[in-house]
Amino acid sequence: MRKTIRQELSQMSAEQLLVQATEIRKELFNLRMKRMSAPLKDVHISRKLRKSLACALTFLKQKSL
Repeated sequence: MRKTIRQELSQMSAEQLLVQATEIRKELFNLRMKRMSAPLKDVHISRKLRKSLACALTFLKQKSL
């Protein structure tokens, strides 16, 4: 993951991080549904989304402490 994405996530508030995590989860769900119906062209997108979700949840946890 690029440093700029991490920097953007680190500057977000807890509420924004929660919204971002929800959006990423929705995108992952949609990708799973597309993968069931037909093969994906860009397979690496799901990996990037999972990593960005983990990063968002990590920053959210840090902000709550």
